[in-house]
Amino acid sequence: MKLYYIFIASIILLSACNNSSKHKNEEGDSASKTVIKKEPVIPEVLPDDGIEGVKKGAVFIYKNRGFELFSGGANMGKAYADVINMYSRLKIPGIKIYNLIIPNGFEFEVTERYINKIKPAKKAINDVFAAEDPEIIKVNPVDEIRKHRAEYIYFNTDHHWTSLGAYYAYKSFCSAAGLTPVSLDTIPSKVKPNFLGFFYRLTRSSVLKKNPDSVRYYLFPDSINFYIGGSKSISYWAPSKMYAETASGDNSYSVFLQGDLPVCKMETQHKNGRKIAVVKESYGNAFAPWLINNYEKVIVVDSRYYSGDFIGLLKAEGINELLFLNNIFAAHTPFHISNIKGLAVPGSPKMKP
Repeated sequence: MKLYYIFIASIILLSACNNSSKHKNEEGDSASKTVIKKEPVIPEVLPDDGIEGVKKGAVFIYKNRGFELFSGGANMGKAYADVINMYSRLKIPGIKIYNLIIPNGFEFEVTERYINKIKPAKKAINDVFAAEDPEIIKVNPVDEIRKHRAEYIYFNTDHHWTSLGAYYAYKSFCSAAGLTPVSLDTIPSKVKPNFLGFFYRLTRSSVLKKNPDSVRYYLFPDSINFYIGGSKSISYWAPSKMYAETASGDNSYSVFLQGDLPVCKMETQHKNGRKIAVVKESYGNAFAPWLINNYEKVIVVDSRYYSGDFIGLLKAEGINELLFLNNIFAAHTPFHISNIKGLAVPGSPKMKP
């Protein structure tokens, strides 16, 4: 009888082992069948779609939109890198420096037919970065923006990007700066319709006139104090508003930061010790408001117009991060490069195009 029970126990144990092994194999088979989803690769050059563009002066009209065709040279890119290096080598105590170069709209629309008419922005930006000192934090937003190329990220009739296009570059910046970008899903917005921008004003094209823009701006929940500064005193700040609500029509892009102010300041409720200065041209107007979601203080300086004591301003305001934010044409244009360099010397004359 004992042998019988031993035999039965052996059968049960063997069966249990087989079931366990089978279960593990099933789990292994299931795991081996798990598919890791990869983001689709978006081509940098689109297939030829048969659509022809028309050059009208400096504007390339294509798909009922206006574009600039970038062809900046390596020497100018190196000159821009040298200026950013200059600020890094000043060794301003406690300041971390970023450089973000903004691509132009045609970077995301170029087809095989027109590839020889432009220089790819992604490569040009990386060439600038290669000439910069290693401690400068480089931000190339091209890949992030390209994921959203089918969205309304650049205007039809104007050379600027939309606030949405600026948002995707802001996401790239947040990744480099160790920040969490605000979610678009939580933010209400307003829209200014019937915007005919710079490309239309240059060309008076009927094609562009039939494809007008709208300017969306976001109403962030955090309360801020907004100030307009002056060049004569780094301590002068006049209270004002971040958005120019009265801007309309052809002037609608001026809703952001009230247009091209020489210097302005935003103070938020975050109290996290992070204080940033942004050196920009007009593309920065749509970008800078996003930073109030992450920083205690944001100072915005337009290198084309500010002639005050820039270095003194950084120190007086306790700035610990400095972002150079310029579109790819500005980063390859002598007068922009000269004006950015001139910020280091109060009262430097401004070069004009």
